[in-house]
Amino acid sequence: MYTLNLFKHAFPLTTAHADKTQTLQRWSSPPVVDSLHRTQGARPLFLLHDGPPYANGALHLGHAVNKGLKDSVVKFKRLQGYFAPYVPGFDCHGLPVELEVERLGHAKDDPPAFVAACRSYAQSQVERQTAQFRELGVAADWDQPYLTMAPRFEAGAAQVFQSLPGAVTRLRPVHWCPACASSLAEAEVEYQTKTGDSLVVLFPVAGANNLFLDVWTTTPYTLPANKAVAYNPTLSYVAAADGPRTRVRLRQPGDEALPDFELAGLMVVSPYTQDTVPVLPADFVSRAGTGLVHMAPAFGTDDFRVCEQHGLAVEQYLDARGRFVVPGMEGMDLAQARAHVLERVAPLVVALSTLEHEYPHCWRHKTPVFFRASQEWFLDLAETRQHALRALDAVTFVPASGRERLTSMLAGRGAWCVSRNRLWGTPLVDPANPDDLRLAARVATEGVEAWQSEGPRRTLDVWFDSGVTHQLVLMQRYGRTADVYLEGSDQHRGWFQSSLLTCAAAGGGAPYKQVVTHGFVVDGTGQKFSKSSKNYQPLDQMLKTLSPDVLRLWTLQQDFTRELKFSGEALALTQERFRKLRNTMRFCLQNLQDFDWTAPPLAHPLDRVQVTLLRKLGADVCAAADRYDFAAAVSHLLRYAESASSDYFPAVKDSLYCDQPDAPRRRQVQHVLGLLVRTLVRLLTPVLAFSCEEVFQYLKTAGAEQADSVLLATLADVRLPAFDDEAASLAAYEEAVEVKGALHRWVESNRDDRVKGPAQVEVMLSRTVANRLGAFADVLGAADVRQEDAMDDGAQASFRPTAWRACPCCRRHAQSVPDGGGLCNRCVDVQGALSLQ
Repeated sequence: MYTLNLFKHAFPLTTAHADKTQTLQRWSSPPVVDSLHRTQGARPLFLLHDGPPYANGALHLGHAVNKGLKDSVVKFKRLQGYFAPYVPGFDCHGLPVELEVERLGHAKDDPPAFVAACRSYAQSQVERQTAQFRELGVAADWDQPYLTMAPRFEAGAAQVFQSLPGAVTRLRPVHWCPACASSLAEAEVEYQTKTGDSLVVLFPVAGANNLFLDVWTTTPYTLPANKAVAYNPTLSYVAAADGPRTRVRLRQPGDEALPDFELAGLMVVSPYTQDTVPVLPADFVSRAGTGLVHMAPAFGTDDFRVCEQHGLAVEQYLDARGRFVVPGMEGMDLAQARAHVLERVAPLVVALSTLEHEYPHCWRHKTPVFFRASQEWFLDLAETRQHALRALDAVTFVPASGRERLTSMLAGRGAWCVSRNRLWGTPLVDPANPDDLRLAARVATEGVEAWQSEGPRRTLDVWFDSGVTHQLVLMQRYGRTADVYLEGSDQHRGWFQSSLLTCAAAGGGAPYKQVVTHGFVVDGTGQKFSKSSKNYQPLDQMLKTLSPDVLRLWTLQQDFTRELKFSGEALALTQERFRKLRNTMRFCLQNLQDFDWTAPPLAHPLDRVQVTLLRKLGADVCAAADRYDFAAAVSHLLRYAESASSDYFPAVKDSLYCDQPDAPRRRQVQHVLGLLVRTLVRLLTPVLAFSCEEVFQYLKTAGAEQADSVLLATLADVRLPAFDDEAASLAAYEEAVEVKGALHRWVESNRDDRVKGPAQVEVMLSRTVANRLGAFADVLGAADVRQEDAMDDGAQASFRPTAWRACPCCRRHAQSVPDGGGLCNRCVDVQGALSLQ
């Protein structure tokens, strides 16, 4: 029996991190939280602003992706010495909470009680989601989050609205959801394909016999609200005979003999109301339909804009549930109104068919919405929009396509309807209303409960709430706006817009320097994960068998700007990589148990190259992370772990296991392993936070680390010395690795009873190559690497089986092993010295 330096370690190869209690307590301890989030000191500031998720419901894999990416951003920044606080937020107001509270049995007929119930429910959801985010390893300032339902926030947001120029109240058409019983902002509307009507109805020309306009509409139920007919003055129209009638329409092929028909100044009779209405020029009219469009300003923004320019009044036709309130149509819904109108105008209908087109839907209910004239509050974006577009010139987008996506949405956006008919929300204060001002003065201390204490009062759009967090959170806590916003790609029409518009409306620039967007989670077939699909699994169920580190690694190892595919195959690959990274750190821990953590001079070129590679690894990983290319950062880490495990570790195992414990060469290798694991544990913290905290605490117990947590560690803590001729040494090392690859291929082709592995092979090199690679001979793992004078300098390495015997202690084939068996000279000396101790 021989004595070897073989150690075991308690750090396991893999784990699900089922018990996170001790780690989470450490991360939430006052010293750690203070250093991470509250006390900057002399460190430069980096601000990621957390877009607040709705405080409603359990978390899913999409939340893990979103929060995991944000947490990784700030952790990579902290590695580089930045003060990168992470202030989490929660969007607490709005319809989702109201619906849940109603489902729980609370009625809206007592507004203060209902609002109090909403606050209680939202608080329970904040606590529930906070616990789950902690379980994911998101190290944020969970004890001091920002909540849009905090009374001071509610009062602050209300004051911001009052201070903005361009806020006006008026009766105009807005997107209206009957299920919400409220207006919707454009950010709350999504478009889906819907089959609807395509109707051509004749409008008699006033004062003319049998002369009609072919007028097109896709919403017959709006004909009772008709105020005008629109045409495009750049198009050509003709009057063509149709039996006893003459019909005015767009010029078509075959109409060459017909003269242009002049529409300017014409008056026509509306077929439903029999009112005389004008024919007006409008730039939105295209060649679609007949080129003549029915206009109902109560039911469309283009119609409203043109009619308003000509002094045509807007009236209200629908109630909050989408039923008509005008005489003769009271109580009719849209379908009933359609049938009623078609019956009434039937003699003048010349075409009725169906048409598939993109139709607005409520993003919450996924049901069609309509335009309804309502007295609402708006932010006029005419000037603000242009200011916002100019502000984006200074913003970087990742991916770059995000710029066009956001600018195109902004360019086509009209006035922002910010008022909502909901109880649970930020007060919408009319500065000209004394009662509003009186109640609003109580909100900072009593919350929105005070606002609703004297009956239902309007509230602000929830997108306004989240849109002013740059002012009410970042400016108040840190005195400036964010370096980066990072959210799903759907936020181009949501939070990115609302934040930019509120900032621009107040005369400021963009509230962010960078906008980063991620894709959504899909399964292996490309199907989106959703609760209604069989591929859905609640996050808390996933974490019963999966380490949060695995989910974070899965997120970061792929291009997150595209769809993120989650499948059994992807998960298996991620778990294998998880084990590889843990095993790399475990090898170091195992072989450092008898190390005293002194720093001996590194004389061996092989050790020096590893330090050079470590320094390069840190630079490469941080550079990739700084450009938000986390897939590249993870790739660098995986390649290094693979290289160290396959090239460096095998090359130094002989010294680690078989040299005397305090041999200078062994201590130098241990020093390198110490530098390696201390560097890796830092670079991997944004990826494998729980695993790295495990390793860090082992290192701290051994005296290698001083900080309370790996979250406080920076790359500057690990001194990686530079050496002369690093480039030449690195090139020689890489050449040795190439020769090793050739050796392994030769072994595979010549495997027999004498040759079972590289240890039974001798390698011959030319004099020049041998001189260049001699210091890296251990990389090959061969029995011997020798110079062959007869070989040309350009010749490739050659290989042959060795005649030397294997030492039963170190397992190396050596010339000094006696023919009759026994130890090699090195092992004789080591075993002899150990026997005297």
